[in-house]
Amino acid sequence: MDIEKVLQDVGMSGNEIKVYLSLLELGSALAGEITKKSFVNRTNVYDALERLTEKGLVSFVIKSNRKYFEASDPKSIIRHLDGREKDLKNKKEQILAILPELESKRKLNKEPQDAIVYKGKEGIKTIAEEILDNKKEFLVFGAEGQFVDIMKHYAMQWHERRAELRILLRIIYNEKIRNKRQNAGFKCTKMRFNEHLYETPATTWIFNDKVAIIVWTEQPIATLIRSKEVANSYKQFFEILWENSKL
Repeated sequence: MDIEKVLQDVGMSGNEIKVYLSLLELGSALAGEITKKSFVNRTNVYDALERLTEKGLVSFVIKSNRKYFEASDPKSIIRHLDGREKDLKNKKEQILAILPELESKRKLNKEPQDAIVYKGKEGIKTIAEEILDNKKEFLVFGAEGQFVDIMKHYAMQWHERRAELRILLRIIYNEKIRNKRQNAGFKCTKMRFNEHLYETPATTWIFNDKVAIIVWTEQPIATLIRSKEVANSYKQFFEILWENSKL
């Protein structure tokens, strides 16, 4: 396992990692010794030592008016992460407390928007969560199962939550993928197949007064149209397709 990569992922800078790993090998050491061992210049060594000390990962003692540094037990990294987790939990609770006020300000100051473009999987998740918040019927056509294929674990969990909320999904697939999708096994779902649907990387989602057109690439792009008139037009088109599709 790449130790430096793991330490970087838990929040250590490059210099902090070099200094910390050097100290583990040196034991008790002066700043000059750490500089030689880590190949980090003296000023940056002191900066890194200060930050590591604040995190509880390094300690020091004074001997004969000289400061000797020592790496703490590596288990202190876990304690540091536990502290960060607790701090994040507190911050999350603080944000939740002021969320209603923030949302009210957003509604007051938000200018009307007809369309929003979302890029990447996180953008798709934003739209998907809106569908769950809406708690009403969800219509889809032009689908070939890309939501599950690309979003994988998230998509499966999302479908489970949708079923728990009893949100009906009506979906129209291309006839060519009947064998692949007929046994998908999603609850609270009605599906039909239409041989006249073109094969395309784009899928249309319709819910409430919104229409999302999603282009499924490795990094999906979605255009979310917020318009009751447009949504109603798409719903009418969907119903025509639905009536002319096969079970």
